[in-house]
Amino acid sequence: MKVDLRVLELLASRICHDLISPIGAVGNGLELLEEADAAMAEDALKLSVNCAQRASALLEFFRMAYGTAGSDSGLRWGDAQKLAEGLLEGRKMTLVWGAPPADLGLPPGAAKLALNLVMLATDTLPRGGQIAVALEPAATRLTVAATASGRDARIADEVSAALTAGPDAAAGLSAKSVHAFFTARLAESLRGRLESGIQPSAVRLAVTMPLS
Repeated sequence: MKVDLRVLELLASRICHDLISPIGAVGNGLELLEEADAAMAEDALKLSVNCAQRASALLEFFRMAYGTAGSDSGLRWGDAQKLAEGLLEGRKMTLVWGAPPADLGLPPGAAKLALNLVMLATDTLPRGGQIAVALEPAATRLTVAATASGRDARIADEVSAALTAGPDAAAGLSAKSVHAFFTARLAESLRGRLESGIQPSAVRLAVTMPLS
């Protein structure tokens, strides 16, 4: 999968945006720890530990969702679930992660795709809600789907445009829409196509790909 330099720059901006809050909070907690009395020290330490764990979970998620580590069969479906749970921890969102049929051999990249669909789904829930991930096998094809349900669930206009944009549309992207563009390109690299559907209080994001 080839991406434009601008896409890499925008992805880096998005990652930094998501990481700056927990990492900054770690620093704040350590500063409080230096100045705090015994009564406040425990709370300051707890703040730093929680934020450090949050930053670590985000880094591991991004490593698998964007990096080469998640592109082969080394990322198992159950491991992807734990990463998705880490992404949503502390947010007003719950995760329902469907188990694959026992006889289903997941194609390489399917778990990575699911992570990217989950991240895309979080952007459709401004007031929180539920994200349900499902595997839907049919004959020689497999659909990986994430359905986001919640009040005011919607796809922003610029994100919707990025979902359907061609591979040469990087110039019109922003840090908000770049993830949608990247996920669409990832789907194409797996010989699939990212499709979205709007339902009352729900958004469905799905990619159907060959099983072999």
